[in-house]
Amino acid sequence: MSRRKNKSAPWRDDAIEAVRHLRAGNVIVHASDTVWGIACDSTNPAAVSKLRSLKNRSEATPILILVAEEGQVEKHFAHVPDAVWDLFKHNDRPTTVVMPHGKDVDKSILAEDGSLGVRIVKDPWMEFVANGLGRPIASTSANMSGTPTPSHFDEIDTDIIDGADFVSAHRRTDRTATKSSFIVSFDTADRFKILRD
Repeated sequence: MSRRKNKSAPWRDDAIEAVRHLRAGNVIVHASDTVWGIACDSTNPAAVSKLRSLKNRSEATPILILVAEEGQVEKHFAHVPDAVWDLFKHNDRPTTVVMPHGKDVDKSILAEDGSLGVRIVKDPWMEFVANGLGRPIASTSANMSGTPTPSHFDEIDTDIIDGADFVSAHRRTDRTATKSSFIVSFDTADRFKILRD
């Protein structure tokens, strides 16, 4: 969606408020191009810690980042294989790519081997928020660790809703079935494997 159309988008005020909260180090609950998520500024250790506490998620569990454009991917990895761009461009499903040597984010969201998952979002609300923050968004599904991922807003645990600093109104009533992203990981030799189909 163009910036001009964004000015008249019905979700614009909601997205602006989400950006304000992310910049302030807060945690938000949001719809995305996959499932509902809990998110914060990926470069803010205190915000990441609050996100983990809200979800009851272990410090050892990595968290992926959401970005709005390809240029933001290149900033946060030492090397991006050519095949990654093909996956982002040609895969019909939202795609998360895990690559070695993630950088310039809170170290706690990296895997033990230093790898980091990234997805380029397609949802206009998410694109607006990611661009507005200007930094990658750390995001994970809006469920308590070990419980099912909610298909719709009304399936999100009330403890998560009550504990978040901001809960987006965007697509709350949308009952369209949602699905988690396709996940592919690359190693240091640019070989890849599918982690979730």
